[in-house]
Amino acid sequence: MTCAKFPINRLAAAFGTILLMLGAHADVFAQRIEVPDAVYFNGKVITVDSGNTIREAFAVKGDKFLAVGATRDMRALAGPQTQLIDLAGRAVMPGLMDNHNHAYHAALANRGIDARAVTSLAGLLDRIRQAAAAAGPGKAVYVASGWDLSKFPEKRAPNRQDLDGAAPNNPVVVFLNRGQAYFNSAALKIAGVTRDMARIGRVTITKDSTGEPDGSITGESGTVARLTDVVSPATQAEKERLIQETQKLQLSVGLTSIRDLQLSPDFMRAYYEMWRTGKLLQRTSIGLQVNPTDMEGLEDMLKGFGMGPGFGDHWLRLDCLAEFNGGMVWRGGNPAPNPNVPAEVYKRAILIANRYGWRVSPHTDSDGMMDILLDAYEAADKESSIKDKRWTIEHATYTQPDQIDRIKRLGLVISAQLQAYRGNANAARTLGKERTDRAVPLREFLDKGIVVSGGSDWAGNSTSNNPFVIIYFYTTRIGADGAPAGVGQKVSRTEAIRIATINNAYTTFEETIKGSIEAGKLADFVVLSADIMTVPEAQIKDILPLATFVGAKKAYAAPGSGF
Repeated sequence: MTCAKFPINRLAAAFGTILLMLGAHADVFAQRIEVPDAVYFNGKVITVDSGNTIREAFAVKGDKFLAVGATRDMRALAGPQTQLIDLAGRAVMPGLMDNHNHAYHAALANRGIDARAVTSLAGLLDRIRQAAAAAGPGKAVYVASGWDLSKFPEKRAPNRQDLDGAAPNNPVVVFLNRGQAYFNSAALKIAGVTRDMARIGRVTITKDSTGEPDGSITGESGTVARLTDVVSPATQAEKERLIQETQKLQLSVGLTSIRDLQLSPDFMRAYYEMWRTGKLLQRTSIGLQVNPTDMEGLEDMLKGFGMGPGFGDHWLRLDCLAEFNGGMVWRGGNPAPNPNVPAEVYKRAILIANRYGWRVSPHTDSDGMMDILLDAYEAADKESSIKDKRWTIEHATYTQPDQIDRIKRLGLVISAQLQAYRGNANAARTLGKERTDRAVPLREFLDKGIVVSGGSDWAGNSTSNNPFVIIYFYTTRIGADGAPAGVGQKVSRTEAIRIATINNAYTTFEETIKGSIEAGKLADFVVLSADIMTVPEAQIKDILPLATFVGAKKAYAAPGSGF
C-alpha cells in the first residue's frame, strides 16, 4: 500500500500537529454547527472561568454564550444574519451580582410624589398640600424617599401635627428611606398604631412630649414596608412599576442578579406575578422573612409550604429564610450581651428550618452573635448535615480566628457586604482600631478556603449598591472618607471580581449556569468604561457600565456609549 511508504515518524508528527490544532480551537470547532446571533470581538473579556482566562471575543446564541475565544475564531462562526459588535478594546466582565439586597423595600420607599428638589420642611409640606388637594378627600398621599433632610433650614423632619395641617382629610406617609417613614394621624390610625405601643416587632414608634406617637416609625425595613403599605395597599400594577424602576436602577450599575432578602409572602407574590408574566428585568433569588421567636408558627408554615430553597428558575427562585436574626451582642465587651432572641430559642428555630430542608441567612454583626449562630448551626449539623447545603452568614462583620475555623468545618458561605466601612475613621473612633481593622476579614476567609460572596445590603436612596465601590473597598480597604482600615485584609482584583460574580452564583447554587463568560452559560455581561484589571487603583470605584446585558439582551446602555 502507498501509505506504507510514508515514514511512521512523519505520520505521527503530522497527526500530533492536527491534535494540537484541534486542542487549541476545540471550543470553536465544537460549535461549528451553530451560527451565533451576535459576536462581540476585539475586546478584553474577563471570563472568570476556573483559570481566570482573558479572551478577546465571544459569541451568543439565544440567551447563552455560544463560544469564547480569539477574535478571528469568533468572527469565523458568524453567518449572514449574525450581528457583529466591535468592542474596540473595551473590557467586558460577567454580570455582577448583589448577595444581600432589599430591592422590594427600596422600591416601595419610592412610592409617591417626587420631593427630591425640595430644600425645606415648609416646601415639603406645601408639596403634600398640593398632592392632597389633587387626590381629593380620603385618598392616601405618599411622598417618595430621596429628599435631603440635611438641606432643611428647619433642621427637622415633619411630625404628625405638621402632616395633619398639610392634609387634614388624607392619610399621609412620607418616606425618608426604606427604614424610616413619617405618618399623620389618619395614617397612624389605619396602620393600627396607638399611644400604648412603643414598638411593632423591630420598629420603634417615637413619642412626643405628651406620650402620643409623633408620626415617626423607624427600624427593620420589612415591618416599615408592611405598615406603610397597610395605609393604602399598592396595586399589582403599582408594585410592578416600582420594582421595574428599581431593577433598571440596579442594571445601570451592572447588577444582573440579586438576592432580595426579608420578604413576606405577599411581597414575594408581587415578584411571582412578574415572573409568571415575563416582566422581570433582573434575576432574583428571594428570601422568606420569618420570626424565629414564633416556634409553633414557624414549624406550621414550613410544614405546609410545600417547597423550599432552589424552587424556581434562573429568573426567580426561592433562596432561604431571611433575615433570621438573633441578638446583637459583643463578645466579652461592650455593650453587654442582650440578644433579641434567647440562644436556646434561636437554636430551636435553626433546627426546625433544617428539618424542613430550608437554609437560613441570619445577620451576624457582632462576634458575640457569631458564637450564638455557630452553636445553633453545629447543633443542626449534628442532627442532619448542613455541609453541602451552602448555609450562609450575612455580614460576618466581626469574626474571630477560632470562629473562622468553625465556619470552615461547617462548609458555610460568607455573605459579605459594604457596611461599617463607609467611614473608617469614624468606625475606628467608635469601635476602636483593632475592631475596625478586622471588619469582614476577607483575606482570612479566602486563605482558609471559605467561599465569600459580596453585596451591599442596599437600602435604596440612602446607600449605594454600586458594585465597583464595593470592589474598590475589598481591594484597597479604603473607606468613603479616604481612610484605610485593615489593609492586611485586602484581596486582589481577581479575587474581588470572583466574589462579585461566580461566588455569588455559587451562593444561589447557580455556578454552572451563570457567573462567568463560558460556553453554555447564561449570557449576562457588562461592558465597562475602563479596564478593571489595569486601571489605577483609585479609579476602580469610578468605573461605570457602558452597557449591561441579561440573557444576551441589552438591559441598559449609558447615554452616548454607542450601545
